[in-house]
Amino acid sequence: MLDRVTIERMLAWTGEKPVLVALSGGGDSVALLHLLLSELGADHMRAVVVDHSLRDGSDVDAKRAAAFASALGVSAEVLTLSWAQDANRAQQSARAARYRAICGHARVHGVNTIAVAHTADDQAETVLMRAANGSTWRGLAGIAPFAFAPIWPEGRGIALARPLLGVRRAALRAYLNDVRAAWIEDPANTNPQFERVRVRQRLAERESEEFDPMRLVRLAERLRARSDALDERALELIARATSLSEGVVTVSREKWSAPREVRRRALSALMVAASGAGREPPWTEMEALECRSMNQDYAAWTNSGVEFRCGDHGVALLREQGAVLGRADGVAPLAALPLAVNVEAVWDGRIAVRASEPGWRVVPARNKARTAFENGPLRRKFEDAGPPLCVRSLAAERVAHAFAPDINRSKP
Repeated sequence: MLDRVTIERMLAWTGEKPVLVALSGGGDSVALLHLLLSELGADHMRAVVVDHSLRDGSDVDAKRAAAFASALGVSAEVLTLSWAQDANRAQQSARAARYRAICGHARVHGVNTIAVAHTADDQAETVLMRAANGSTWRGLAGIAPFAFAPIWPEGRGIALARPLLGVRRAALRAYLNDVRAAWIEDPANTNPQFERVRVRQRLAERESEEFDPMRLVRLAERLRARSDALDERALELIARATSLSEGVVTVSREKWSAPREVRRRALSALMVAASGAGREPPWTEMEALECRSMNQDYAAWTNSGVEFRCGDHGVALLREQGAVLGRADGVAPLAALPLAVNVEAVWDGRIAVRASEPGWRVVPARNKARTAFENGPLRRKFEDAGPPLCVRSLAAERVAHAFAPDINRSKP
């Protein structure tokens, strides 16, 4: 049932490290646990369960899910989320919090691959939801079978494998019945206040009327192949036409030659490399942005947290100064980031810093990197940082994160 191509990609990336299974206790993830156990063995797996703390009894279900893994000899741990009193607890926020927690757990334990149990039904639902919301063709490529974790910077260097993306949910339930494995039914999966649940119900109704939801899955597969090909060409363009230095992305106008969609895809990745943002700009805006970025009539301008500076030979992309230092329109400056001793921290999604002495912090500054370091009266510019500080730009890693791990051929 496991997709062999995804498994091979996952194993090539993972190497000798264990695979971390995201286990909810539901039927899909329990089936993934059993199937990967047969594939990898318990010694090459770990399981993590996230208790979202959003309903009564979630802690009991989380402990029960962890017990499923422990009973199979797989090491399991429960991560419990906490929420501020006024926190947004919508599904999207809960998803982001879940991925932050799982990626943090993976990093602590030296794991670089997370396996999740998205199915063909999840793929069909995703495609339909995106189509209803006016997605472009790239959105209709749906869920990728192998990608980086969909969160930045917490997910840097951590891959997400979905080896059940071609399997129907009903087939997994039948498999669990065959192996006599129990699972947990999450009441949220039948709550119609969630869009995905409503779409799931609608697809079930249409399937009973002889519509095959797998047509949506096959559409996603065809578009995924096109999307992967676009990504490969975009990476080639980035390698040929750009340079990264001190967090500044420089694009050569002479070498910036490729089909329109390739240029748009490449610029989208370069913009988040310059800004440190977790999400790329809307694809629908990229054509106009790409045309303007190479137009010498525009000396300097900003978009999506990026400052564009046009020169005779190309354009430089920097972090927008106002986004870091604050603006007159009410945007507050970034707060200083205190550094714990010998613990790497990420500043503004762009710069990784480690201090071997206490008292250091990262602060906004008026330089190209928009960054400086302070320890009491002592102050260092980004370009002058040295021991006891270890500083590196994450721009190249952020570019890599925008593409599938084995497309960029880089190891974390």
